[in-house]
Amino acid sequence: MAMDIRVEPFSGWEALAIAAGIEERGIRFYRAASEAATDPDAKRLFDAMIGEEHRHLATVEEALVAARGLTPIEEGVVRSYLVGVDSDLDPFAEVASKGDSAEAASAAHRVEQVAARNYLDLARRSMDLQAKAVLVALAEEELDHDHLLSARLDGTAVPAPPEVGQEEVVRLTVLEEEIRRTIPSLGRIANQSGLTSPLPTQEGSVFTQIERLRHLLLEVEEELDAHLDARIEALAAQIEPVEVS
Repeated sequence: MAMDIRVEPFSGWEALAIAAGIEERGIRFYRAASEAATDPDAKRLFDAMIGEEHRHLATVEEALVAARGLTPIEEGVVRSYLVGVDSDLDPFAEVASKGDSAEAASAAHRVEQVAARNYLDLARRSMDLQAKAVLVALAEEELDHDHLLSARLDGTAVPAPPEVGQEEVVRLTVLEEEIRRTIPSLGRIANQSGLTSPLPTQEGSVFTQIERLRHLLLEVEEELDAHLDARIEALAAQIEPVEVS
């Protein structure tokens, strides 16, 4: 499995570059399924999924621009991981090209599960918070696609997304309000003249306000990280166990 290739953390660039590779493989799968489909409804479904995967890829590429330079680029890590992904997806590539819409939809279900599983694995080990957030969002959407495919296969209802991390949301809202209150006071302090209050040595000086902002932003990062961790675990519960042959 791809997730067994490396146990060390991934840089933001590595994780997002791998995600881009996974999306490209999804596009190839759905394009083959669409070209081979004889059922018009199945073809429309696969075409819609191609559009969704292209949308995902555009989002990842946009995030990649921001992630470049955060850590040294290790293209070998990306290639090695994607070799494992190809191994996971190989059994489904031939199915997509056979033209049996039911089998292709069933294979698509497994493809979405593979993608979501890998995104959650990358999110757990990403050293960059933005990359982690993008990967969690991708996993959520892949599982949404999987639910739609399952509804087509066996008529099951599409489940509501799990509600997680509400405590973190509340704390983040409180922190946001504190930051909003701090920023205007920074402007007033910066406009002071001479030795008028607040003095640089006093509580409330521009320096203590900057330090307060620094602590607030660190708290925001910690709360966001905790919120993403909660979402990862909730989503992981929807991933089917890997079948060991």
